[in-house]
Amino acid sequence: MKIGVFIVLVFVLISCNDDEIGKKKSTDNNNEVGQITHVETLFSEKEFNDPIDLALLSELQICDTTQADTSICATCSPQNFRIIPFHNSLSKRDAFMLQIKALTVLKGQSVQLPVRHLILFERENGRLVKVNGFRGNLIATRASDSGAKDLIIRFYIPDEQAFLNCLFTWNGQKYRFISVEVIDGGGGHGSVKESVKEEVSKEVYQTLIDHSMLF
Repeated sequence: MKIGVFIVLVFVLISCNDDEIGKKKSTDNNNEVGQITHVETLFSEKEFNDPIDLALLSELQICDTTQADTSICATCSPQNFRIIPFHNSLSKRDAFMLQIKALTVLKGQSVQLPVRHLILFERENGRLVKVNGFRGNLIATRASDSGAKDLIIRFYIPDEQAFLNCLFTWNGQKYRFISVEVIDGGGGHGSVKESVKEEVSKEVYQTLIDHSMLF
């Protein structure tokens, strides 16, 4: 069953008045478990606030550190990349999320990324290793007792003309899909009711797999 069809079937069970994962919000300094911190990345900064960000991008070798030739690949600048820590017990040097702007050309590639990408890295034996990849936009985090923030990632499925806000939690080694929290488009708009969330989430997860949104 296509997700668009399934959304129409459960439209009356979707609330139009709730934010993603309820109404809870927080600031970056509020670490109460379950509290939401909304994330907005505009890629409008001229310089990185933390010098380690440029060092990490240089280590990943995915962009031009010289800022001399943008015809081949994107420059290592905050106008293309944003680095965000995700684990409370690890330094940003050893565990971070990399949000990449849509239409960016990575080093060694010739094709623009069609959508925003979010890639998570951890350091193992001194080297940065990818632990998760998402073709989506990080829109919020949620404080967790695991030490790693829960993630709310927004995906767009062109075939369904739907935006899907999905929750991911840390299992000790990587992030795993938990549920869809909000559906915008495809016949619905708002937070998914708990009574249908499990069934709808199964459909959404399969849709993400089918469209290679997780890698």
